Amino acid sequence: MRVKAYVISMMVVFNCFALGCAEQRPRVFPQQPDNWLSISGFKLALFNNEIEQGSLLHIYLDGDGRPLVGPGGPVSQDATPTNPLVLEMMLQDTAPSTYLGRPCHFYFDASACNADLWTDGRYGSVVVDVLCQAVEELAAQKQLPVALLGFSGGGALAVLVAGCADSVTHIVTINGNLDTKLWAEMRGFLPLAESMNPIEFGLPERVTQRIYYVGGQDAVVPPEISAAFDRVIPGRLVVKPQFNHTCCWVSAWEDLLTDAFSGATQTQ
Repeated sequence: MRVKAYVISMMVVFNCFALGCAEQRPRVFPQQPDNWLSISGFKLALFNNEIEQGSLLHIYLDGDGRPLVGPGGPVSQDATPTNPLVLEMMLQDTAPSTYLGRPCHFYFDASACNADLWTDGRYGSVVVDVLCQAVEELAAQKQLPVALLGFSGGGALAVLVAGCADSVTHIVTINGNLDTKLWAEMRGFLPLAESMNPIEFGLPERVTQRIYYVGGQDAVVPPEISAAFDRVIPGRLVVKPQFNHTCCWVSAWEDLLTDAFSGATQTQ
């Protein structure tokens, strides 16, 4: 697979069990994205894997980044993700793939960016509408239908964007926050009052392939969240018993991609 010069060289990953499921790898993003996509006054960062041939465009949506400065701390002034886990997953993909950043991630514009976009309204109408437009524009550029692959809070956005982006036919979530009300209750957080709850919106019939990966040891977005979603919006729930929120998705991703796009349940 062709990859860019900036690809983060991964260290040898020891057995997940031996390391307590902690992958040893550099944790930095490239200094600049490949491109920017301007939508409704926002700039969205784009990272691409440079693969052109394929029947489906894979668009990766990352987690919430750093909404707060530390647990229970003040609101962050820059919520950009610092862990390149999702970027590393995207770069392993053999289909045409793009990492699509959220509004106000990887840059800050005081006239457009306010903390509601990465705190209470992180899954709100502004963020969802901007990402929906972006997905449709990227699909039109490639002339391909879209698979959304969302990690953590990106899983919530994948479900919500699938509802407004007609190009989306496949969805894969990894430790997705698919029921924000249950998540807040389990974690002891206040509800995200300005956000939409994915479980209340579901998925349209055109999304015929749905797979929900969860780590059995995930304490950030517990596996019960995706299980609750799967009971209401059936797909294929896959529990990886020894995985947690961040481990060991990168080292397993090549096999999981094969599983997701050759063995995912087609809903009727």
